[in-house]
Amino acid sequence: MSRVLTAPLWWVVERAEAGPYLRRDALRFVECLPRPGWAALSPRARFGRLVVHHPEFRSVVHHRLTPLPRAVRWLLRRAYPPLPTLHIGTAHVGPGLFVEHGWATVLTATSVGEDCWVNQGVTVGHTGRGQPVIGDRVRLGAGAVVVGPVRIGDGAVVGAGAVVRTDVPPGAVVVPPEAVRLDGRRSDGGG
Repeated sequence: MSRVLTAPLWWVVERAEAGPYLRRDALRFVECLPRPGWAALSPRARFGRLVVHHPEFRSVVHHRLTPLPRAVRWLLRRAYPPLPTLHIGTAHVGPGLFVEHGWATVLTATSVGEDCWVNQGVTVGHTGRGQPVIGDRVRLGAGAVVVGPVRIGDGAVVGAGAVVRTDVPPGAVVVPPEAVRLDGRRSDGGG
C-alpha cells in the first residue's frame, strides 16, 4: 500500500537535489528505530514505509524539499502532512537527521551536522546575539534547550532537560542539575 501512496513523492525525491540526503535520512531512521525487515528493503520501499508511518520523517522530507516550487510543496504537504509541532528552520542540516517524537520541537540553528539525533520538546533557537551551531553526531535529549551563538561539538550529548548557553566541547556530555523537591531536599532522599 505504501508503494502506491508514496510513488509520486519518491519520483520527486529521485529528481530533487536533496535526494541523496533524504535517502541517508531514511537509512538513519531505520537504524535508530529498528523494525524487523526494514533494513533489507529497497531504498524506495524503506522511504515509503517511513513516509506512511512516521510524521517526523515527513517533516524532514518537507524541510529538504523546501527549494521546490511553492505549488509542488503545497501538493506534497496536502498529500503527506508533516508533524505540525516540529519546526525545522535551519538553512543547512547534514544528512542522517533523526527526530524521535518530534512534538514541540524547534530547530533554528545556523547549521546542524550529520547524523544528529533530536528528541521531543527540544528547542534550538536564537537570541539577539545569534544562533547555535550543532556539530556532527550530536544527540539532544528530551526537553533540551540550546540558545544563542553557541557551538555544540561533534559527538556531544545534551541530556534531557539541560539548558545550554555556552559552548560544549566535542564528545562532552552535559546534563541538568539533579532533581530537587519543592521543599529544597534532593529527590534521592539526601540533604
